[in-house]
Amino acid sequence: MTTYILMLLAGTLYGFIFGLIPIAGATVALITIYSFIEYFRADPYLLVTFTTAVVVSCSIGDLFASVMMNIPGGGGSAATMVDGFPMAKQGQAARALSAAIFTSGINGLLWGIAVFVFLPYYGQLILKFAIPEMLAFIMLAFVCVAFINSQYWFRGILSLCLGIFVGMIGLDHVTGAHRFTFGWDYIAAGIQIVPLMAGIMALPELIETYKIKGFESVAVIGNIWDQIKQGAKDSFIHIRVGLHGGVIGGFIGLIPGVGGAICDWLAYGATTATNKNEKIPFGDGNVKGVIGPEGANMAQKATAYVPTILFGIPAAPFEVIVMSLFMIVGLEMGTPDLLKDLTFFHVLTSSYMWTLGLTFVISLAFIRYAVLITKVPFKTYFWALVILITWACVQYTGYWEDYAMLGICVMGGIMLKYLKFSRAAFIIGFVLSPRFETLLSQYLTLYEPFDMLYRPISASLLTVAVIAAVYGILFNKTRISYV
Repeated sequence: MTTYILMLLAGTLYGFIFGLIPIAGATVALITIYSFIEYFRADPYLLVTFTTAVVVSCSIGDLFASVMMNIPGGGGSAATMVDGFPMAKQGQAARALSAAIFTSGINGLLWGIAVFVFLPYYGQLILKFAIPEMLAFIMLAFVCVAFINSQYWFRGILSLCLGIFVGMIGLDHVTGAHRFTFGWDYIAAGIQIVPLMAGIMALPELIETYKIKGFESVAVIGNIWDQIKQGAKDSFIHIRVGLHGGVIGGFIGLIPGVGGAICDWLAYGATTATNKNEKIPFGDGNVKGVIGPEGANMAQKATAYVPTILFGIPAAPFEVIVMSLFMIVGLEMGTPDLLKDLTFFHVLTSSYMWTLGLTFVISLAFIRYAVLITKVPFKTYFWALVILITWACVQYTGYWEDYAMLGICVMGGIMLKYLKFSRAAFIIGFVLSPRFETLLSQYLTLYEPFDMLYRPISASLLTVAVIAAVYGILFNKTRISYV
């Protein structure tokens, strides 16, 4: 028990620190775990505790960079900048942070109970899913990430197809033969997920932020405790705004492949649309503009575990890394053995709840020191992050080929980002490629081509996929076009 408590504390502090770093967030924090993954092989549940603590503490910690520096600590806090940073410039940073922390805590608790306490019972859904249903669910994931995650839906389709192709490099899962390796034995077993995630998702953002010469200054925080009290009052006075954001985030988290890159913007858009004629215009420091998206942030993080654990289909990029880390220590998502493992669910639930409470206290205590973040130039810790990520990416063989693969992935990530191709679609396509190929082969062997349309669950999933595609083509106006 003592070891688990220490691991919980370590994961909470580790994640909170990464949350404070602009752009880093849960994705970068989880990638660095690969560099010391061997420590967890003896007890996989310690990894469950550590990663859960990292995800929760990062999700709350990253709002500090958004409010204080106008640069998101992670994807889920981007919309918080719109009103949070103007409040900080007006000397109300403590109020904005307090309102965000209380809102995140409330929604994190509500959605945490709804998800983690009852997650083992949700596992009964798996009994209803045969090959046609699982194939339809993966197709729904593909459609959602290509059409909803980006306003450039055609580029999203291309990104998805490219990810599926890259996922096919290495061993043919049907024949066992090598394919698309072009004679490079290093990739005969497939492309490793660590350099791919680091190169596609993490390093391009860090490099772009490195180009920023400096951050706008914020006003000195005065009457800190009075502001904290006011922020707490704001979160309860406008609790409907926070809960509304939580519903949006919770729903988005359940949709496979979409992730949290758009849920905070959707929550912010809903907040502005349902609160007209405000005394303080949105964008000028309206506290509701902080409460809405932060309500969505923690809700999405909680519900994202549902499709990831039950079906082995990641709901967000950070869940891709969680799945990979768990697999290394012998915990494979979406399998019957895991769904019967009550120890896993107990550790996951308790880790989430304890970390939520611990991070809540740490975040409130840290507000008085938040202004110090703006005094530390990003360039001072940029190289430390690059070295740490690189170290995690070269553990596969330790030779030059690891560095070459990381370089190739970074160049690919930069190209996808600046051409506005959905990197999330690429990653989801890559991760689900082997499973999609296997299920498609089994389906075509055991079923008729249109049998899927005559089964209630698979037909319903395909209907939702069609609706998502129509929405993506005709109505999607999300501001996140580069994820």
